[in-house]
Amino acid sequence: MSEAQTPSLFPSPPVPPPAATPAALSEGPPTGPRRMYLIDGSNQAFRAFFAIQSDMRAPDGLPTRALFGFANLLRTLLREHRPDYVLVAFDRGHSFRNALFPDYKGQRPDMPEDLRAQWPELEPLCEDFGVRALSMEGFEADDIIGTLAVRCAGPDLEVSILSSDKDFGQLVGPHVSLLDLSKGERAGPAEIVERWGVPPERIVDLLSLMGDTSDNVPGVRGVGEKTAAKLIQAHGDLEGVLRAAEAGQIKGKTGEAVAASRGVCELARQLVTLHTDVPLPLSLDDLRVGPPRWDGLAARLRRYNFRRLLAEVEAAAPAAEAAPAVSPAPASAIDRSAFLLIHEPADVDQLAARLRAAGRFAFDTETTSLDPLQARVVGMSFGWREGGAALAAYVPVAHVDGPNCADALERLGPLLADPAVPKIGQNLKYDLRVLQSNGRTLAGIAGDTMLADYLTAVDQNHGLDALAQRHLGHQNLAYADVTREVDGEFARVPVARAVEYAAEDALVALLLDEVIPMPEASRELYTEVEVPLIPVLAAMENAGIRLDLPAIGALAVELRSRVDEMVKQLHAEAGRPFNVNSTKALQEILFDERGLKPGKKTKTGYSTAADVLEQLAAEGDRLCALLLEYRELAKLLSTYVETLPSHVSPVDGRVHTSFHQAVAQTGRLSSNDPNLQNIPIRTPEGRRIRACFIPEPGHVFLSADYSQIELRVLAHFCGEGTLVEAFQQGEDIHRRTAAEIFGVSAALVSPDQRRAAKAINFGLIYGMSAFRLSNELGVPRKTAQAYMDGYFERYPQVRAYMERAVSDAQGAGYAVTLYGRRRAVHGLDARNPVERGAAERIAINTPVQGTAADLIKRAMLRVHAALADRHPRARLLLQVHDELVLEVPEAEADAVAELVRAEMEGAAQLLVPLKVDVGRGASWDAAH
Repeated sequence: MSEAQTPSLFPSPPVPPPAATPAALSEGPPTGPRRMYLIDGSNQAFRAFFAIQSDMRAPDGLPTRALFGFANLLRTLLREHRPDYVLVAFDRGHSFRNALFPDYKGQRPDMPEDLRAQWPELEPLCEDFGVRALSMEGFEADDIIGTLAVRCAGPDLEVSILSSDKDFGQLVGPHVSLLDLSKGERAGPAEIVERWGVPPERIVDLLSLMGDTSDNVPGVRGVGEKTAAKLIQAHGDLEGVLRAAEAGQIKGKTGEAVAASRGVCELARQLVTLHTDVPLPLSLDDLRVGPPRWDGLAARLRRYNFRRLLAEVEAAAPAAEAAPAVSPAPASAIDRSAFLLIHEPADVDQLAARLRAAGRFAFDTETTSLDPLQARVVGMSFGWREGGAALAAYVPVAHVDGPNCADALERLGPLLADPAVPKIGQNLKYDLRVLQSNGRTLAGIAGDTMLADYLTAVDQNHGLDALAQRHLGHQNLAYADVTREVDGEFARVPVARAVEYAAEDALVALLLDEVIPMPEASRELYTEVEVPLIPVLAAMENAGIRLDLPAIGALAVELRSRVDEMVKQLHAEAGRPFNVNSTKALQEILFDERGLKPGKKTKTGYSTAADVLEQLAAEGDRLCALLLEYRELAKLLSTYVETLPSHVSPVDGRVHTSFHQAVAQTGRLSSNDPNLQNIPIRTPEGRRIRACFIPEPGHVFLSADYSQIELRVLAHFCGEGTLVEAFQQGEDIHRRTAAEIFGVSAALVSPDQRRAAKAINFGLIYGMSAFRLSNELGVPRKTAQAYMDGYFERYPQVRAYMERAVSDAQGAGYAVTLYGRRRAVHGLDARNPVERGAAERIAINTPVQGTAADLIKRAMLRVHAALADRHPRARLLLQVHDELVLEVPEAEADAVAELVRAEMEGAAQLLVPLKVDVGRGASWDAAH
């Protein structure tokens, strides 16, 4: 069929006749029952990414291989299959399976960075095509699809599942089939038997015996696919196989292995069985295929540079809804052949003079390592304006084959350290730390293009290559291409090639600094907070924090021992040995043998999830309490205690986290490698991990923590009323709220009433519903709703703020903090109430959380400057949300504590006072 004969790209779904036979694949109108297509979005995205080998990128540098494959999948589905209903399901983080088996999918490598960059684009891409996308915390895409397949399939609705995951074989039936869209191959019950040797209802049994290496699901040692199928054919099902093996009816090593693997098989069964009772936040009608969002889809395809797809969309879109043309970024006039190579000492001196005369320049380093503490400078690049022309130069310092100017750092050091000469760059914190590790420094930092773009478009990719594409229409040389033949070692790159790559980075940063369109309202935040924070964070990262290796090693030994001992206690409490990680074993013990009242039911029986165990433990069952403790200890051991020692630096024996300014959309700092902001504090064991962080001899830790900062910010936004009065009068805000809601005097507020008020006070900031409040407090939903109604009756200013925040975001398209930080808000006009509710929460939360993030950053600047002026031996080490951690000479602790409190409380003048709690101690935990 020629392109001219191609049917409409996005035809309206037809109304099917009441026939009962499945429709054949065709381009014409379908006949028979309605059609639902369930797409395993995570699976298909990975397949698309690895199927396309070329390095596809959008003009802004965003990788697009997976997006291109995914867009074509949706195009083919909509054009050739004419579905009535579609859902694209994605995985979101860990699922309940990880709680059952911490190593579930643990063997898989990290997602490729190029794919990770595309991941946030997938769900919006689906929505722009007119199909629903969904991911749910705690469940995999498989479970979402399984629930819909079981719930919806029938004579009037045929379900097709698009995935290569073998687990979906268990769902296949008369009205459910698997579809490989690229091959046009469909698998029903007969094809499952032909492929696996067992019918769909025995797929779970098959996988429970053989395991699944792709998901790291354990199986019987030595039993593969064919053996497992033969065993099931001979003995009926998994239980029949296990009983036969235990009775000695399966001979040889296979029989012995199966007989010894009941626990393994039961665990595997839980891992491979799809949950088909997921509480989905949508109805069948929500899945009906709608018309594309023509303007949004066209703009998206134009941004990705998918020209053929864009042409089809523009041809298919109604004229009135066609997206307006968007002018691409102006083509760059960067000429790499004009870049300067400077390596003679006299020329380096002349370069320093030219840069000083320019009055402002861009700077970048090339190094031997991504770890600033261990990196050595290979070369330096500069971009500047001279007589109106933009120039760029590279100074090689330590290339293997030269030529080099070995003393370039000494010659250029005074200029780099001169605060009177402004410098700009991309992620200059790294370059600053590298220079400091090499005995130099970088002063006069006046701009950072990564941070400028972060404040301008918080939800975009802020990498230099992406910025060059988006703002300059220029494609940077890729580091991987430049270093491919030298195994990634920049020092071995020929200098002539290094000039092109490195000088380009500096020149692009110079040009970006001139064109990034920062909102005027955000400029002060940029120049007075974000940019000045760069050297503060660099100093904190360089300082690191001391980890007591013997203590954390002893804690690891203790926790391993406690985990083993808890298994024994669980066996003793149950009255017999059992697999503590087996849901089936727990179901038998809890609900059959102990006669406990079960909660929610799953496909494999009654749930043994944490919320069920918590309820049963609260009712007095000791085994459930022990199970919860066991799970918590096992997770804590593997996630934290056993990994922190590997992060101790060989340079100074301290742990050095990295703080990131341009990641969190709220403006908060994030931390990684390791993430020291995520160490648990609400459990005794979590606090013991913090206790393993200790100061240097003769020093103590100070922990300075803003008290209820987000509630105080909320009060400021309210402008007046009871919340403001309570803070102004220094009252216990939770007691005051409880007194207001329950109509009693503050002195008569009970602990339970205060707890409820605290949950409401903090929950409102995060969009808490009555359903969630009822779960948190253990009260009926009607009671929780009454609490919230009472709250808004007594605090009408809070409701008014929330309504105003949503209205303002609808009008502007973004939410804004007190200091001008913006966050785009999408979905406030969405038809789906779940999507719309999520957008409203962002509109409400962002001004509060973002302002709190701005405040702690302002406080860090004040504290850092005050310490340098009055207590230079004290230093900031960590920022953990609303808390600052300092290492202070013991003799100066009192004075530093008062200084820090004064600087933090003076960081802003709100309608209500800021309050800071300061503690001290010989460990992080003792100080908090």
